[in-house]
Amino acid sequence: MIQRLQSVYLFIIILILVLLCSIDTIHYIQLIPDGKTIEYKINLFYFNYFENGQLVESKLQWVLILLTSIAIGLSTTAIAMYKNRPKQIKICWALFGSLFFLTLTFLVKTMVYIPSFDSQNLLLPSMFGLTLLFFNFYLAVRSITLIKKDEELVRSADRIR
Repeated sequence: MIQRLQSVYLFIIILILVLLCSIDTIHYIQLIPDGKTIEYKINLFYFNYFENGQLVESKLQWVLILLTSIAIGLSTTAIAMYKNRPKQIKICWALFGSLFFLTLTFLVKTMVYIPSFDSQNLLLPSMFGLTLLFFNFYLAVRSITLIKKDEELVRSADRIR
């Protein structure tokens, strides 16, 4: 059931995570002086390495898939716990922690997979993907504050009775 705006925010987190599994969150192109082009594409599911447009290596990122699944599960659970707001707040904090570990792991894997990482070689879709990745933090914190506000409203109404 849609509780209020915080449920919409939690649902948007789910949508963003699903989107980040399908689009290239990092798209990095490196030109080598001997005329060779190296291209890296990384999302929450795959790491792809191209040389001159030919796929050389593709890896499934199991750790990121697991962390993404945990974050989606926690967000879904938080939406379902609309009747128990204190527990919903704890689940949202756990969601924030899982988003933190997901982002940290993603950035560490990016640095490991791309040895000469330089932000100048990132393409524009990468900026969009990274912005969405960090926007999840705002949505999680905003959900927590709105749930706390609802809890205070309910407590004040109970005191009046």
